[in-house]
Amino acid sequence: MSILGLVGEIYFEDKVVAHYKDGRVVKGHTHDFSPECDTFSLQPYVTDLGPVTVAIEDLKAVFHVKTFEGNRDHKPSPQQVGEIPDPRFRVAVDRAKKALVEFADGERMWGYAVGVERPNPGFFFFPTDPHTNNLRIYVIRSALKDVVLLDR
Repeated sequence: MSILGLVGEIYFEDKVVAHYKDGRVVKGHTHDFSPECDTFSLQPYVTDLGPVTVAIEDLKAVFHVKTFEGNRDHKPSPQQVGEIPDPRFRVAVDRAKKALVEFADGERMWGYAVGVERPNPGFFFFPTDPHTNNLRIYVIRSALKDVVLLDR
């Protein structure tokens, strides 16, 4: 089974936020993101410009989000793995590993990692913070400080 079969399909209407390693953030829609490709197209949502090509290796992560506005009042995530809030992705937990991911910039998240044991440039991560704006995240390994796999 492919990794996309495990983590849900990506639809054009999905909102994504590309966080670059250098701190830039681009919000928009994509129709061709794939963990098997080195680049994807992102149509920014706040401009009349056409799509931009995003190189995976330039990124910290691709955040699939509920809204582009997010939640500025969001408190730090609980320091534990909870339940997957979105029912579309609960099937991913069957093959996922409980994990703590820590990015090089210091951001930490608890949730479930799918494909973390594969040698790909990244893996999908499902945060379990019940108040997060993030549905799922494609984490780029080179942007991580650490991944801690937790007991199931």
